[in-house]
Formats: sequence, structure tokens, C-alpha cells
Amino acid sequence: APVARAPYRLVPSEMKDLAEQLKELSDKGFIRPSSSP
Repeated sequence: APVARAPYRLVPSEMKDLAEQLKELSDKGFIRPSSSP
């Protein structure tokens, strides 16, 4: 069970980090809504 549970936990944690980085960049104006695919 732990083996199957480990990779599942890594995904949400990575997504959270990416979301935080994207939020910081967007707040600084590096990311424009129009540039998103």
C-alpha cells in the first residue's frame, strides 16, 4: 500500500509548488492571461 501511495502524494505536492510559482510570476506580471494555451 505505501508503495502505491507514495507516487500519488508526489503529484499534488508538485502541482502545489508549480501553482505557487505561477501565482508569484503572474503577480509580478511575467505571465499574461492571453499567453496561456
